[in-house]
Amino acid sequence: MFEKARKYLVGGVNAPIRAFPLIDIKPIYVKKSIGPYLTDIDNRNFISFISGWGAVILGDSYPDIINELKDRLNDGIYSGLSNEYEYLLAELIIEHAYPYHQMLRFVNSGTEANTIALRLARAITGRSKIVKFDGGYHGSIDYLLVESGSSEFGSQIPSSSGVSKRLIKDTVSLPYNDLDVLEEFFSAFGKEIAAVIVEPIQTSNLLIKATPLFLSKLRDLTKRNGCFLIFDEVSTCFRESFVGLGKDIKPDITVIGKALGGGFPIAAIVSSKEYMEVMAPVGNMSHSGVFAGHPISTFVGYKVLSLIKSIPNFYDMIKSKVDFIAKNIDSELKINYTNGMFCLYFAHKKIESSDDLDIMDIMSFIDFYKALMDEGIILSPHPLEPNYVNYSHSDNILEIFVEKVNRVLSVIRR
Repeated sequence: MFEKARKYLVGGVNAPIRAFPLIDIKPIYVKKSIGPYLTDIDNRNFISFISGWGAVILGDSYPDIINELKDRLNDGIYSGLSNEYEYLLAELIIEHAYPYHQMLRFVNSGTEANTIALRLARAITGRSKIVKFDGGYHGSIDYLLVESGSSEFGSQIPSSSGVSKRLIKDTVSLPYNDLDVLEEFFSAFGKEIAAVIVEPIQTSNLLIKATPLFLSKLRDLTKRNGCFLIFDEVSTCFRESFVGLGKDIKPDITVIGKALGGGFPIAAIVSSKEYMEVMAPVGNMSHSGVFAGHPISTFVGYKVLSLIKSIPNFYDMIKSKVDFIAKNIDSELKINYTNGMFCLYFAHKKIESSDDLDIMDIMSFIDFYKALMDEGIILSPHPLEPNYVNYSHSDNILEIFVEKVNRVLSVIRR
């Protein structure tokens, strides 16, 4: 399949990570994915912790969802007009998950949502400058593809070919959790900043977390300087808890996605009524999308979130699954984890800052990954990227996973 696919698809895939570039193996083409299990077109069976890169939280092909979806499809796939589940899903999100916001706009991806959130901030403030943080990823937006630590508040360096320096001239990437640099930058440029965008948990950077003091300082500085604070929770929404990570900080805008759609493409910009109505058709800030609020994505999203909300102690169960992994794997393998995600890596100590990433032993990870694949386990193919525990990862599956991890470690140590 790989030879056929790469004739028409770049690298045989539609997303670089699916090509397993670090591991240097051929892409896996999946034939069937049910619960935590997947079968590829060569009939190899695996237990997977990729969980749709975070989009699947109950388990793939969850029976209740599949049965209702089949019935829903009988009523049509897409009319091009509005549907009731746009409202029902929006109401559920605002009333129960993000009560510190008031309105939202559905879009199709986290990249699109972050693009619109930043456009909204620029439209309201009349400013251009954007602040992001080293290690943070907010999608493939040209003006956010800035090399980490690329300047002392001067000219920026693109982190991708094809990105014009002109496009990123108003973007700066600052060190994550560094209060001194943050205050220095705001002192110099605070009144030029339209928005600061931050992941409270950096989900493409070993799950390194923002400190409470750092987030509190961000909230204070953005308020004092009249600029927007945007929380990018595309990967973390409905994974850490049902309520958003900004419940104490109350960012001006929150961007959500992935688990929101239960495996179907959807994301959203969530904010106050005052700010959201700057968008068309009420205001004059342009945004439109043929598939925005797609009836299948909103239907499945509503059903998934409603199910999660109805399961007693859902997030305690998810947390206990990750805790079990963390407590039972060999200490040679380091783990960074949150309530529903974990990263596995090799280093002589636990890494809690981007400054220590260079101590990571990449070659050991590659050996470990390939050996674990031979044992029928699929993980995220890069140590910086998280693995996702979902509801279908039973206690028995977790025990099998831990046993295989420890067995592989004992073999590759020889």
